[in-house]
Amino acid sequence: MNEWQIEWMQERLFQESGPFYHLSTEPLKDGVIFENDEERKVAMNLIAITALEFHVDILAYALMSNHFHFIVKGKLIDGLSFFKQLKKRLSNYLSRRGRAGVLDSVQVDPDTPPIGSLSQLRNEIAYVIRNPYVVRFDVNPLAFPWCSGFLYFNPLLPSLRTKEPKELTYKEKREITRSPNPELDSRFRIRDGMIAPESFVNYKLVEKLFPNAGKFVWWVLRNVEAHHETATKMGERPNLNDDELFATAQKICRSEFRFDGTKELPERYRKDLAIILKNKYSASNGQVARIAKLDPRIVDDMFPLTSKRIRKP
Repeated sequence: MNEWQIEWMQERLFQESGPFYHLSTEPLKDGVIFENDEERKVAMNLIAITALEFHVDILAYALMSNHFHFIVKGKLIDGLSFFKQLKKRLSNYLSRRGRAGVLDSVQVDPDTPPIGSLSQLRNEIAYVIRNPYVVRFDVNPLAFPWCSGFLYFNPLLPSLRTKEPKELTYKEKREITRSPNPELDSRFRIRDGMIAPESFVNYKLVEKLFPNAGKFVWWVLRNVEAHHETATKMGERPNLNDDELFATAQKICRSEFRFDGTKELPERYRKDLAIILKNKYSASNGQVARIAKLDPRIVDDMFPLTSKRIRKP
């Protein structure tokens, strides 16, 4: 089967399986949703239980310290109901920990449009998986424990040990469900006191929607332009590390200035490159100085309001 036939089959699968939605929340302006991994673990269990209850098919997710991302399949009304109930359950849990009101401002846009194409779906799945890496460049998005990135094309996944609900004690079930009636669906598998993500994430469908494992990794780690477009579409500022920004700068040098790269770029164009890197790609002043090969003092004079900005984890 050639590449054209594979792409045609994946396009057909996209059309027949949808609609798909990217449900996301604005980051909290102050404070965090999750203070530690214990709270994240509870959230993961509540996500699994609530998604099953509302018949929501999750394709990808990321639990960030101050916001959520979910790619879901099915009716938007079901997705919104899922998030509303998840928020209620998580709010009750955080209230018992003395953190009432943390989620009051956390909302999903009720007018979220469906994802319009297979390419956009791939981009948005990659964007969600990449999110932890955007916040902290030392994080591996394909191994981050509170993101679905480790599920896809993972040959070790079947060998990870899990338990069936019937193997758990009553106390263990209560810890997972946070309910006095701790019933767990038999389809769930439990690992380290948490419902295993492969029990509630439709990762096999995601694998069918990407050409292969290599292309999937490229989409997540190397498709910088798509990441930039998705971030802009969602009203977020794209963040690239030095390697990604350097590769982007080489393309800009060729397309905008007709030079092979930053090394060959004449001095008179370097400030123009700096402006593009700053305004379009949200590069820090330090990155601009390194990539455009400019004196840091010149860059700070060009962008004085951002020269002392500190990136929050």
